[in-house]
Amino acid sequence: MEHIISSHSHIRHHLDQYGILSPYQHGFRKLYSCETQLLVTIQDLLFHLDKHVPVDMAILDFSKGFDVVPHRRLLGKLSLYGINGPILCWIEAFLTEWVQGVVVEGFRSPEGKVLSGVPQGTVLGPLLFLLHIHDLPSVPSVITSQIRLFADDCLIYRPIRSSADCEALQRILWSDGVVHGA
Repeated sequence: MEHIISSHSHIRHHLDQYGILSPYQHGFRKLYSCETQLLVTIQDLLFHLDKHVPVDMAILDFSKGFDVVPHRRLLGKLSLYGINGPILCWIEAFLTEWVQGVVVEGFRSPEGKVLSGVPQGTVLGPLLFLLHIHDLPSVPSVITSQIRLFADDCLIYRPIRSSADCEALQRILWSDGVVHGA
């Protein structure tokens, strides 16, 4: 069922038709890959190198990114992206009806409800994660820098022509919530 919902239903068509997924996201998408991200990034860096403009770069990994996606926020974003009705209800059940427990040396803990995250190892999980973070490149201060996303990895870089450029990159990383996961 989740394969039908994520790949062959109107969700993929809807996402493609309305350009909802960020073109800066190269993970878990048809015609996008680690290689396409690398090619675009190298092209950008060589452009600045040819002009003798240094580039500062931060490479980020959203630690446990798939595990900390807040369900309510994600469901709200899905609704804003036009994913509603029975499909949104099904996705809500898919996200919120997971339980987990731990087995150590034959002893099983009580199962507890999973309160956040998208299930890893599923067909739908990566798509839901992409929809959760896809608006990161639209943060106003990020727009003035380059950003590349690959699943839960993020590359932010900026040509440095003055100390103001350097300070702007630092603000992106610390004040605007990129590092803090806002």
